[in-house]
Amino acid sequence: MSVRPTRGEGEQNSDPRIERSRRVIQEATVDELASVGYGGLRIESIARRAGVGKATIYRHWSGKQDLVESTLAMIKEDMVAPGEGTVRERVTSILTWLASYLTDSRASSVMPALVSAAQFDKSVAEFHFRFTSERRHAMIDLLSEGVQTGELRSDLDAELAAEMLAGVLFYRRLMTDRPFPSEEVGNLVATVLGSAD
Repeated sequence: MSVRPTRGEGEQNSDPRIERSRRVIQEATVDELASVGYGGLRIESIARRAGVGKATIYRHWSGKQDLVESTLAMIKEDMVAPGEGTVRERVTSILTWLASYLTDSRASSVMPALVSAAQFDKSVAEFHFRFTSERRHAMIDLLSEGVQTGELRSDLDAELAAEMLAGVLFYRRLMTDRPFPSEEVGNLVATVLGSAD
């Protein structure tokens, strides 16, 4: 997966060459994070890997954390919850995408670096928690919808269920050498939410 180019605040109608430069720098940042972790990340190394000067990086980002936050916010392939289908079908779709993403995406290789950095750097931790919270709440809202419409059982704890569903996938990615296979997501959903009537 390649990094999608993004515009910094205040940038409008950027020159395609600038967009390409930003994309190359962000891709280099992903590779460096995966290689040396957050603590070992250096602007000089990113510039060297990207084939640009440090000044080029500082034209777009104020420093390492700004660059990493920008990159992490944009390396994900945008997953928009399907607007149609049952709640169960939409949950399954999101989790199938996530399982595939965590298994195949080059971007997922930066996750261990981010988790590690969050333990030692308060600003990274704050970003990390904000970044994951936004995505977790999207799943919670979807499960809550299912409870309200009667599709899911009335005593379902939507927040706990969301953490159980996604938690298995992240546990497998970070704690084992056996990523969760996307073809087994249906079984996971049935285990946590119960079988469909």
